[in-house]
Amino acid sequence: MSLLSKPTELREQVLAKKEGNKRGDELVQAFHNHIEAVNSKDYFDIVEVEELLLKEQAHAIEVMKTPKTYPKELARFSPSSSDKCERELFFKANKAEKDEDTGHPFQRRWTRNSTAVHGAIQRQLLEAEIVVENPDFVVLRLENGLPAWEKNIEDWKVIEHNGVTFVLFGMCDGILQYKDGTKVGFEYKTKSNSVAQIKQLKEPSPSHRLQCVAYSILFGVDEWLITYESVAKDKWTTNENARPDFKIFYTRITEQDRTILLNKWARVAEKVDTGYVPAPNPSKCMFCPYKKVCGEVNE
Repeated sequence: MSLLSKPTELREQVLAKKEGNKRGDELVQAFHNHIEAVNSKDYFDIVEVEELLLKEQAHAIEVMKTPKTYPKELARFSPSSSDKCERELFFKANKAEKDEDTGHPFQRRWTRNSTAVHGAIQRQLLEAEIVVENPDFVVLRLENGLPAWEKNIEDWKVIEHNGVTFVLFGMCDGILQYKDGTKVGFEYKTKSNSVAQIKQLKEPSPSHRLQCVAYSILFGVDEWLITYESVAKDKWTTNENARPDFKIFYTRITEQDRTILLNKWARVAEKVDTGYVPAPNPSKCMFCPYKKVCGEVNE
């Protein structure tokens, strides 16, 4: 029976992969057309969108003022740190002293610009619902009418996994609704050095895909469109010959993906409880803010 089942299982896996590729290609092309469509329009600010964004900002301020209610005694993890070194996560959970900030002014302007573009694309997703005829995507709305993204959707879960309890806390860039009624996550990243960076992308960064794994645990959405846009653009006079300045990748999160990430968090949470410092991952040191305290650990 096993001899018969193996070819059958392999065939099912191949068919599932083909179907997944077909679905991914459809969503990527539809979202690409959606972004191009709204940016092909010349329109004034839209009152309905501006009013919604004002309500969103007021809500965000209230969220900032409101104390968090997750259990403070538990180790806490966020989607953005999913790919971090386990030792860094350990130090963060233990509120270890961070290194002296060595950021440079131009780097802060770099992140400032990227943050501004981030807000611009979200605004356009709302505008597209009005200016694009029969849009393939709309931004999912919450019960209070606000867009399903950022602090509007900020949430936390207490998770029990492998006998360990910890907290997952965070928000995402957006949850969209496709024309077939399905929910599709929107993850947005920028590139700042040159428009050529977009052409060089062959797949999403593993760390960005891991963020989507965390989002799927937190928000229950398995399909994600990871969109990269270059803040730098081609020369104005290149017109229709301009190099592509954005690229979209589709990823579907599986139960295995979630289990692997939950295993990692559980390992760290267990070590937070026992006080045993995890082994370092030297490939993750560049942005780690705990280099000093890490260097003081006796291996």
